[in-house]
Amino acid sequence: MARMSTPSKTVNVEIYADIICPWCYIGKKRLDAAFAARSSVTPKYIWRGFLLNPGMPAEGMDRQAYLHNKFGSAAAAVYGRISAAGLDSGIAFNFDKITRTPDSRGVHHVLLSAQSNVEILSEAFYQAYFIDGKDIGDPNIITGIIDESGIDIDLDTVRSTAIHRQLEQDLFMARQLQLDGVPYFIFNEQYAVAGAHLSEHFLPVIDATTA
Repeated sequence: MARMSTPSKTVNVEIYADIICPWCYIGKKRLDAAFAARSSVTPKYIWRGFLLNPGMPAEGMDRQAYLHNKFGSAAAAVYGRISAAGLDSGIAFNFDKITRTPDSRGVHHVLLSAQSNVEILSEAFYQAYFIDGKDIGDPNIITGIIDESGIDIDLDTVRSTAIHRQLEQDLFMARQLQLDGVPYFIFNEQYAVAGAHLSEHFLPVIDATTA
């Protein structure tokens, strides 16, 4: 007698993140690995915007000036640890290629418009910034990344008042949750995990959510 396959369970995961946050990229890769270890569970990722630098000028700022202002002489050590964690998660960060720290609002507007394509597009923007060193605050570069991804995004929707309001709502909710850093993951509106934990640390949460 043929064994009946177990139907896949879907878990909604709200991801509070900023595309210029390296720990958010690492955390997402580790979460992907956790779900890969649970083949009977399918994640549905929902992007929630968060701004690491809410006061960033629209044109962004010089990368070296940003690092000096934020980390001072500790920048090299901080990013050395991030690079090592990235390699363990399959990410070869290329921080030396980044020349500007952007205002990430434009990317958030795209990802909030992406719906089921948010995973593909967020990966495209993470790679564009952290691997290729692109200025993802530049509207022309944002459009180019969308085109290269092959995803059809309605730019009128991206620019719409509704999407801009959605970002503001996400930022408001982040304040209500008292988030002072990201990533922050909410599973089926039941369980929350703060930080880029190792993949095995996500497994009990996935199991509890699908029990």
